Amino acid sequence: MRNEQPMTTGKRSKKEDLVQQLDERLLELTALFEISRSLTSSLSIRSILENILRIPMGHMLISRGVVFLKKEESGEFTIEEVRGLSRDLLGKSLRFDSPPSRFVLMKEIEEESDWIDFFKKFQIELLLPLISSQGTIGFVGFGQKIGDKPYEEREIEFLNSLSNIAATAVANGINVDEIKKVNRHLDRKIQQLNTIFDISQELNTTLDTEKIGSILSFAVMGELLVNKCLVLMNNDNHMEIVSAKGFDHIDGMEFKSCRINEPVILEESNQFELYKTIGIAVLVPMSLQDETKGVLAIGPKISGTGFSEADFEFLKTLGNQAMTALENARLFQEALEKQRMEEELHIARTIQQGLLPSKLPQIAHYDVAALNISSRQVGGDYFDVIPISENVYGIVIADVSGKGAGAALLMSNLQASLHALISGEIQINEIVGRINHLIHRNTALDKFITFFYGQLDVSHNRFTYCNAGHNPPYRINRSGQIEELSIGGLILGMMVDVNYETASVDLKPGDRMVLYTDGITEAMNKQGEEFGEERLQKLLLDGFDLTSQELIDRIVSEVNHFAKGVPQADDMTMVIVKAVD
Repeated sequence: MRNEQPMTTGKRSKKEDLVQQLDERLLELTALFEISRSLTSSLSIRSILENILRIPMGHMLISRGVVFLKKEESGEFTIEEVRGLSRDLLGKSLRFDSPPSRFVLMKEIEEESDWIDFFKKFQIELLLPLISSQGTIGFVGFGQKIGDKPYEEREIEFLNSLSNIAATAVANGINVDEIKKVNRHLDRKIQQLNTIFDISQELNTTLDTEKIGSILSFAVMGELLVNKCLVLMNNDNHMEIVSAKGFDHIDGMEFKSCRINEPVILEESNQFELYKTIGIAVLVPMSLQDETKGVLAIGPKISGTGFSEADFEFLKTLGNQAMTALENARLFQEALEKQRMEEELHIARTIQQGLLPSKLPQIAHYDVAALNISSRQVGGDYFDVIPISENVYGIVIADVSGKGAGAALLMSNLQASLHALISGEIQINEIVGRINHLIHRNTALDKFITFFYGQLDVSHNRFTYCNAGHNPPYRINRSGQIEELSIGGLILGMMVDVNYETASVDLKPGDRMVLYTDGITEAMNKQGEEFGEERLQKLLLDGFDLTSQELIDRIVSEVNHFAKGVPQADDMTMVIVKAVD
């Protein structure tokens, strides 16, 4: 019996075609499984994007590929990964007029736009959207297959399935990347807060302005890696340099007052040219109670990168902390200076009070009284009634220019010189001339003394005097006439070798001499009005029958009533001599 062999026609049977299709489907499913496993095995966006291109391009022998991701802030799509194309394309952005929501074969598109031109230029034939729950988050583009074979329907279906799987992985990768950025930002913030806390503690341990500026400068330079830092404080119309680190030639430079409220990037500003010339990149305000008190001037970062909002926030916070420390240091220095001045004033008051007579001599047939009231500041008022002989008494009143210990010491020199000279047989004008010579020789040009000196001869009831530029004392007789005792010469200490004159007046019972300093007549009220000589003369005439002490008390009372509590800037000194029966 003959064995029959099956007949072959040279064509594949339907069964064989079906087997081949199943094999291809199995291969595609296997590839999708591999891709899915690869994409979900990593949370790195970089790794995910590489696998989106690498696996299908290797599986289907595709020549090139590109992945775009959407930038939420701009709405544009930026190239994040390429394969088979120049990596110079990374970072390039495209804006889609109307992003496609399904796969697109570029050969089927006839319209024109920038993004279509881009894909055609780089021979991208197939574009597939990456769609997640957040919408279209990107696109995957593939070029032609090797051998110029067109994409079959099943291949497009395969790549479409790939894009759906990849979209979820990309969305997760983006979220993880954002979380990492947030974590890095938080780590950075924690580091900066720790830095601020540590530096604040260090700042609070010193009241040295220069040290505070150095601490701030080194903290800024170390934290932000910059090589220049300038700390400035507003002082009237200019900026005072507190600290300057990283500058070669900055001494002598004058920086105008700067009242910025927000950080300024100098390359974006057409102002602050002086800061630009010394290599400053940004200015950051240093505030206290919402008022800009100073400025941090910072050089560029060594890395060449720009300053972020976090950097500016750090600088503002640190600068404000330092500003508080600088203000505390300033207030402390002011307190020290005030304490030093108070100590000086106390010394001056002690000197001054020690020079004034604690008790006036009793002069037969004369009623003598005197007063000295110190102002808030120690002046150089001086008075004295000095017994020279049994019948002769020296009477002096003077006002030394200036305040404080210097004026008190000059007054002590005056007193010592006067007591030394009146002990001998020296004429009054010669005494004044010698004192003038001494003061001129031993003091600066801005120091001088208004001086009035006379001698009362009680045996002849005559008063001989010399007035060296002092407020003219008054002689008031029984009939109410007022005479000014003005004969003499120039203020003491103004010129050398001055000739002084003397004059004499006779005193009858009831006649009165009133010596005073300008603290009486120049006492001021709230309206800035002076008490004046006219008011003083009226009080002298109205108080003719009063004793010397009673008249002084009335004058002081009227001056205080006129001033109504306004602090006075000068001492008030008076000497009143009244001839009695």
